[in-house]
Amino acid sequence: MGEKNLCHFATTILSKKSDLQIDVKSIDIRHYPQVNIVMLVEKKAKLTLSGSINTNKLDMDYNLTSDCISTEVCTIDDLIDIKGHIKGLFSKLIIEGQGTALEGKVNYTLIKYPDKVENLHVDMKDINSSKLFKLMGETAYITGKANAQAHFYFMNEKHKNGYFTYTVKDKNFKGIPLTLSTKINIHDEKHTFTTNISSNMMTLVLSEGHYNQIDKIAEASYLLDIKNFNALENTLVYKPQGSFYARGKIRYDQTLKITGLSKSFGGLTDFTFEYNALTIKLDNVLIEKITQLFPFTHILTANATGDIIYSTIKDTLLVKTKLTNAKFTHTKLVDIIHEKSGINMLKETFDNASLDFTYKDKSILGNLKLENPHSHIYLTNTTIDTDLNTINAYFNFNMQNQVFSGKVYGRLDDPKVNLNMQKLIRYQMDKQVDKMIGKDNREIMEKMPMGDVAKDMATDMGASFIKVFF
Repeated sequence: MGEKNLCHFATTILSKKSDLQIDVKSIDIRHYPQVNIVMLVEKKAKLTLSGSINTNKLDMDYNLTSDCISTEVCTIDDLIDIKGHIKGLFSKLIIEGQGTALEGKVNYTLIKYPDKVENLHVDMKDINSSKLFKLMGETAYITGKANAQAHFYFMNEKHKNGYFTYTVKDKNFKGIPLTLSTKINIHDEKHTFTTNISSNMMTLVLSEGHYNQIDKIAEASYLLDIKNFNALENTLVYKPQGSFYARGKIRYDQTLKITGLSKSFGGLTDFTFEYNALTIKLDNVLIEKITQLFPFTHILTANATGDIIYSTIKDTLLVKTKLTNAKFTHTKLVDIIHEKSGINMLKETFDNASLDFTYKDKSILGNLKLENPHSHIYLTNTTIDTDLNTINAYFNFNMQNQVFSGKVYGRLDDPKVNLNMQKLIRYQMDKQVDKMIGKDNREIMEKMPMGDVAKDMATDMGASFIKVFF
């Protein structure tokens, strides 16, 4: 009966002092000051204490076991078995422990005062990162076995001073082995941090990081080096190609803002991500470096200056650029044009040009206009299906003494071309007439009543005949 009353008394006192639900199951004081105490904490964990205790100090071993861990955020299933030692005055307790938790090894030491903790050191090895983040109410996007260390020189309800390090290796993050490591220095509500995410395909480094725990504002410098987008295709909704290197700033203040500069595309790329929109300023950037982000046949090289805007909400890309030093690359389309008209498009360079298009649902809609003092090429109402690698567009040529228009369609690597033969033949007829009677006389003749009728009839007949072979 006496032990039962003692257990009830201890339950009340310990629950009140610890602010936890404690149920003392047994107390053995037959060999006082040597005592043995068994209690249940929060109806989940069993805590056994054995050793010496009196009115002002103790020297006891303890064993904490449980099949779950509970916080204010959540409760998870986890086998805990930690053994340790507590000794010292109640006004200054030295606590140490080691064992298993979160599927890994845990080791810790600290000095506990009534109103503060000093020299807290926690070392966790090979723990389950997903369980750790879940207990904190967060999601571990990079999962795997993790190591973590925490050291606080001082900690109470209002102040804390120390640091925290964390490293996790994910052997298969969407097909890529990744390693994340971070260090956070904590001084009250002000934190500084560095973070490194790396694999053999890419590196992301955050440095000079600052976080205000009260204002919830974070900012840092970053460096991003992607050796090949192909290696990251499983992590991205879209599958770009090539490499990318950039550095800039990242800031979070209720919304995320990322700014940066890159020279990965030949010229200077200045970009800003904010409010679910990515805005990119191009300055003399190689257009082929931009178009290599899209998985289809590339027909043009040029230097581009202009804007690219991508909306993550609408999943829409808008491109508006001016082009210089624009040239066609050797493709099947160039061969077809040469075969049907004799024009060698590879000889032409265009310094007055523009490329405007939108990209949505794997489809590009836009216009390409190329001009120089002698020639022009307009590619209008263009539709490119990047999934099927097909094109459908209308074109207008004035190049190398040839004038014609038509339509290009089919696969980009093997397109079909329909020429408007009337325009081509009429142009060739005009050249022949100019040789015989002169351009001025031909233009005078065309202005006479019915002057164009005969030529139109001849053009239509010639075009109809030629279409049979084209």
